Amino acid sequence: MENKALCAICGEGHVTAQARAVETEYKGTKALLPMHYQLCDTCTSDYAGMAESKLNKRIVMAFRKQVDGLLTGDEIMALRKQYQVTQAQAAKLFGGGPVAFSKYENDDVAQSEAMDTLLRLVRRSPEAFWALVEEKGMQAEFTQLRESVHSSISAPVKVVALKRLPTNTTRPDPHYNPREFRRFEGEAVPCQK
Repeated sequence: MENKALCAICGEGHVTAQARAVETEYKGTKALLPMHYQLCDTCTSDYAGMAESKLNKRIVMAFRKQVDGLLTGDEIMALRKQYQVTQAQAAKLFGGGPVAFSKYENDDVAQSEAMDTLLRLVRRSPEAFWALVEEKGMQAEFTQLRESVHSSISAPVKVVALKRLPTNTTRPDPHYNPREFRRFEGEAVPCQK
């Protein structure tokens, strides 16, 4: 006989895991989502414990990301694995915080539209990925990977040469600074803060 947990409500019955389709609406889109709970065989109480609540939250978040047109957790994980990047490296490379990618991939939180756009760009363009690696000064972490990713590209890739604008020579760090002035056709335009 299988060991079942005792009911947290009555303390006498045993609970079994259950799932029920519940209609959920978000931004005018309806869907039937499986909601998980425990059911007691004695008092017939049903409740969601910590594990069920966490799973239900992730299911709802995945649905909301889909409605919002954002990459799903599985798509983000596939992108990270495509480049053989750890979650910690992805956080350094793309931003978002030290555990952001764990949360994105598990559908604990939704990534911002800006993060989603950056991830989609990198998913479509290995050159964008390598430019970002260079921009962040992380080349040493990806030296062997670059060769394997480039050799796995089957379709021809058009490489566009970008002309770098002159940078301020007093600043020693050549990396992108969003607060510095952007230059358009000779005019200096300050970025908004």
